[in-house]
Amino acid sequence: MELVTAQNQLKTNMVLKVGDRLKVLKAPFSIEVSKGSNELVVRLDGRFFKRYPVATGKDNKTPMGTFVVTDRIKEPTWWKDNKPIAYGHPDNILGTRWLAIKATGNTPDVKGYGIHGTWDNASIGTAASAGCVRMRNPDVEEVFTLIPIGTAVTITE
Repeated sequence: MELVTAQNQLKTNMVLKVGDRLKVLKAPFSIEVSKGSNELVVRLDGRFFKRYPVATGKDNKTPMGTFVVTDRIKEPTWWKDNKPIAYGHPDNILGTRWLAIKATGNTPDVKGYGIHGTWDNASIGTAASAGCVRMRNPDVEEVFTLIPIGTAVTITE
């Protein structure tokens, strides 16, 4: 619903009438992350849709392989040393959105990795994270509207 609302520039309290026409994207999305170029590409039915600059893990900590989006969270809580740090707290580094990913196929299982926003825009384009894929908040918010749970994610060198 978020995607339809955004794509058609609808207001949240807007009432649709019989006969109104809406744009709807039907094909599946996928995500490709390149650690070497620090870029995230969104594909629609296998075709290029949009490219975003990202930050990946320092010291090669971003895992490579195939993954799937398993959760989508607005205003996420960040967990550090098994303690929650609420959204909005200055120590919460996750930005405005969180897309959790889980390994698939022959990719070794990893926990706690995802694609998220950041308050540190200077880190974008570098290897700076603890392993997650960081995006500027406006970019991750846009991707968040496109990507449902179950979306395939591939991370390459």
